[in-house]
Amino acid sequence: DALERRRERRDERARSRRPSGWPAWALWAAGVPLALVVLGTFMEVAFAAGRIHPGVRVGDVRVGGLGREAAAGRITEQLGPRVSAPVTVTYGAKKWTVDAKSIDASLSASGFVDAAYAVGRTGPWWQDLAVRASAWVRPVRVPCAVAADPDAVDEVLDLISGEVRIDPVDATVRISGTSAEPVPAADGLDIVRGDLTTRLLEAFVSQARTVQAPSAKVPVQVTDADAAKALADAKLMLSGPANVTFEKSTWEFPATAIAKWIVFEEEPATGTVPSADSTAPVAAGVSQASVRNILVARIGSDEMSSAVLSKAGAVVVEPKDASFAVSNGAVSIVPHQDGTGPDLEKLAADLTVALTTDGDRTVEMRTARMQPAITTEKAKTMGIRERLATYTTSYSPSNKPRVNNIHLLADALDGALVAPGATFSFNGHIGPRTAAKGYQEAPAIVGNKLVPQLGGGICQVGTTIFNAVFFSGLPTVERHNHSFYISHYPKGRDATVSFGGPDFKFKNDTADWVLIKTAHSAGTVTISLYGTDPGYEVEYETGAFENVKPHGVVEKDDPTLTVGSRVVEDEGEDGKSVVVTRIVKKGGQVIRTDTFKSVYKVKTEVVRVGTKPVSTPTSSTPTTH
Repeated sequence: DALERRRERRDERARSRRPSGWPAWALWAAGVPLALVVLGTFMEVAFAAGRIHPGVRVGDVRVGGLGREAAAGRITEQLGPRVSAPVTVTYGAKKWTVDAKSIDASLSASGFVDAAYAVGRTGPWWQDLAVRASAWVRPVRVPCAVAADPDAVDEVLDLISGEVRIDPVDATVRISGTSAEPVPAADGLDIVRGDLTTRLLEAFVSQARTVQAPSAKVPVQVTDADAAKALADAKLMLSGPANVTFEKSTWEFPATAIAKWIVFEEEPATGTVPSADSTAPVAAGVSQASVRNILVARIGSDEMSSAVLSKAGAVVVEPKDASFAVSNGAVSIVPHQDGTGPDLEKLAADLTVALTTDGDRTVEMRTARMQPAITTEKAKTMGIRERLATYTTSYSPSNKPRVNNIHLLADALDGALVAPGATFSFNGHIGPRTAAKGYQEAPAIVGNKLVPQLGGGICQVGTTIFNAVFFSGLPTVERHNHSFYISHYPKGRDATVSFGGPDFKFKNDTADWVLIKTAHSAGTVTISLYGTDPGYEVEYETGAFENVKPHGVVEKDDPTLTVGSRVVEDEGEDGKSVVVTRIVKKGGQVIRTDTFKSVYKVKTEVVRVGTKPVSTPTSSTPTTH
């Protein structure tokens, strides 16, 4: 009995440990597979220790089961040769060939090895276990692409986009005569740059060497609906004349005039922009416009100004810029003067309201103060305080047309301003020398000869300003010597200018403005530069004449001169060259050395030789008887 009771207690304890309803064979059935999974996991972990897990690939290269070094070697061996082969990008019938050098493509195996080794090792253990288990059945692919220079890739994409892109056309309104017509919107098209970049870089390590460029619609910013109000407003503006009043005057402007004043502008509006074709998909990579624009019709102040000013011209008092007066090298500011004129911006705004409503189409014009471009306050900040350099050249006062031209040119230069960092052009500032401006014919060098020409004498002014710049230390950008040597100009420091031909240019390399001032008399012209002294010290050396070529002499018979008479009609000059070197210093240190080389051509001397016979007086002998 005691033995039986012990057996019952043992069975009771066994039953208490066994799950209710689970027979022994079921426990074995569940436990064996679990044990196998656990055993397989430990074996897989042991096998992959220090290695990439089985089933992992980099692109199409099998690297599972390999150590880092072996995997890197295999990637380089299999993918390296592919990188050197070009890739073709296609879009429809268009093709572009891209080679690795053009985008600086390179393959970094170590980076891909790191990514492959991380597979099954970066998450929670149960996720990693699932990844490793599935890799035995379905390979895990690590994306593979070359590295490249982003700017070079952008250049390739710009080239492709330039041939593929169709710009979107925003809806607008066209004015035809006195009618307003809608111009419908049309979506554009372009490559999807992000997707194409990915495909291109992956193709360099792929066996497939052709990439089709993905494209997508580029939506408009102004749809037909967004332009509807502008169309309606334009039609109202053109529905009749407009009247502008000022004091006791009234001016009527017909619809034909208003049609030239209407401008259409885009303004932001909240909301995103649908495609012109609202059913067309917009692929990822082409961004939708984040700000929707609406079209607005207005009367433009600039567009209507000439028509209004033609009627109200007497109202206008032009403003005067502040200017600079100089005396004995000192500078003073002549204050600006405000002007008065129609307030065109307010008039345009008032007309826009009046012409887009059903009320009165009459608007009163008001006046406004007009400030000049250079106010007294601005002039004070320009840094024009002192004289930087001055130079004077002289000429004969007897040649009245030439003197006239010199004075006109000097007056045109007077007061010219050169902004900091800007380059001054003599021809650009003066413009063509025409009779309408008052220029007269005077001797000028043309084709190595002195001939009468409109504006003759300009080189006197060109030489003067070149020397002023020379001694200021400012950089000379362009300078040309005359065809032949002119002795009354400083040796090697002449400058010729001709509109449409040689120019003289210098640069203001200071931090302040530079002012050009001129003065002239019957026989001299002076040009001075003013600004803030940059501290330049100028030294120069003038070399000896070199490569001297003696001039020839041509004689011309002159029947108005007696035999034996000789008159020099045009003096000759030897051909020669000379070099002038300018050294510019600041604080005792050389900051710039400039070399001005002048090469002068031979000028043949022309002499008139007399051919008129000398008359002999007749004498009578008295007859002797």
